Amino acid sequence: MKMTHPVLFFSLIAINFVLAREASSEFKIVKFNISDSAEIDNEYVRVYKNYAACQTAQTPGFSTRVIVALTNVNIESSKGAVNLERGQIAVFRSEESYESPVGEYFEVAFKINYPPLKSPEEWIEPIKNTIIYEDEQFRVFEERLEPGDDRELHSHAQRIVVRLNEVKLTDPRFNPSGTSKGGIQIPNTVKFAEPIVHVVRNLSKIPLFNIVIEFKIPH
Repeated sequence: MKMTHPVLFFSLIAINFVLAREASSEFKIVKFNISDSAEIDNEYVRVYKNYAACQTAQTPGFSTRVIVALTNVNIESSKGAVNLERGQIAVFRSEESYESPVGEYFEVAFKINYPPLKSPEEWIEPIKNTIIYEDEQFRVFEERLEPGDDRELHSHAQRIVVRLNEVKLTDPRFNPSGTSKGGIQIPNTVKFAEPIVHVVRNLSKIPLFNIVIEFKIPH
């Protein structure tokens, strides 16, 4: 049998190596673009945007899940069809399941056996909010504040905050006019916040509108 010329042989190996690397790179790019990375993942909750990771009943490691709608959202679930508008929520207990929601949303999944909750220095119930859901573990409220309005001294426990309107906030006790770099609420984002006792002023020309999912602590 005629042997392949050594130069041609090694050239073919080099070409195959390059093609393999390019194919591998393409695969990695496709994988990176899949929307499956958590917005928040700590000892208490895992939060996904536009991705339902815990839709099955009794998902291992998780209990209650909350869907917060960022647009009109439709959900087929074990308790029937659920239709949400922006800023509305659907709560699914551990024994309930749902299909992947259609629309834009956050999925907030509570972990099982999370550490003891932290408490603020004192508890002063916040005013001007509307509670839209409450159970033994947490409550959900619409956090609203009109332009130029203050929410007097109040407390928060650990919580997930879904921000819906772009506004600028400040604590007027320290920065009455706000700071140039702080206090901006970016729409369609989420954060996990630690306990606090503070005053809030809305410096913007539109209302503050957040959905807050707050752990309940003994008072």
